[in-house]
Amino acid sequence: MKTVVILVNPKYGGNLGAIARNMMNFDVEELRIVGTPEILDDEAYIRAVHAKNILNNAKFYSKLEDAISDIDFTVATTGAVCGDRNVNRVPITPRELAKKHSSISGTLGIVFGREDDGLKNEDVELCDILVSVPTSNKYPILNLSHAVSVILYEIYFESFSEDIPYDLNMKNASVDEKNALLRFFNEFVDRSKDVPDYRKDICKTIFKRIVGRAFISGKEANSLICVFKDKCPK
Repeated sequence: MKTVVILVNPKYGGNLGAIARNMMNFDVEELRIVGTPEILDDEAYIRAVHAKNILNNAKFYSKLEDAISDIDFTVATTGAVCGDRNVNRVPITPRELAKKHSSISGTLGIVFGREDDGLKNEDVELCDILVSVPTSNKYPILNLSHAVSVILYEIYFESFSEDIPYDLNMKNASVDEKNALLRFFNEFVDRSKDVPDYRKDICKTIFKRIVGRAFISGKEANSLICVFKDKCPK
């Protein structure tokens, strides 16, 4: 599915530049703006860095209805959540949207509102669904470019299922490497005068659990083996 970012009357060129950069980070190419080209000032291009083409190819519209006229599924975004008091303001999370993304055919348009007061109710009513990024009640409203980044990241990451899109060239520690690490750690604990005898068994168990949860690499295991081996001379 193709994803399009739609901005409604943005106020600051710097935000547009940051948004263009975010879009390029997550393989989204099309930017639509409800507003005028004057918003693309020098600051926008400075902040865009290597994503200037996204700004150069941005499409401008006089009203949101025109900007979404050819969009198959339109998502409004908000930081103002009203619960069931306002049915138009009951959102899903970006992660929930990302999980539904693969089942949506055609073009997905994600609509972001003004930096100061977001989308108006009439804007939200034009869209199929509402998304809100969960944030702290102490300061719930995200910067516009940050909100774009969070939502695009969730969609991008979900598209790879459980596989990350780059090769870390990292091999997990083998059973022998993990056993050797645990053996040297246990010997280190047994020899340590700083660990009381009654705590030694629990220390060994905790370390084993940590190694298990960490999915430690072979290189990491061998580095730690060297540390504990040096502390346990024969």
